[in-house]
Amino acid sequence: MDLDQLGVALAAASVLSPTSFPVHHLEVFLFVARKGHCTYEEIQEELNLSNSTVSRTVHSLGFMHRKGYEGLGLLNVDRDPKEGRRFLVSLSDKGQRLKRQLELI
Repeated sequence: MDLDQLGVALAAASVLSPTSFPVHHLEVFLFVARKGHCTYEEIQEELNLSNSTVSRTVHSLGFMHRKGYEGLGLLNVDRDPKEGRRFLVSLSDKGQRLKRQLELI
């Protein structure tokens, strides 16, 4: 199963129970994994999520959760060198390892 197939499966599952199973976290991870790097806005548009949901999700998948505790460490967030008000999201080393594991499925 490739990441696109897994993304489709998770999107379908999220319709069944979006509040008790935060599939959008995995969808965000998979979108970033497929793109290599992207902006919050690209995630928002692709997955039809609000800006606040994207922000919370990226922080929890990143190194520091917005509430101050440790995140999952799967994503890096850096300022876009071309536009200082924008942030670029990419996979961390840990995220790259997870991507490679998923690609073996």
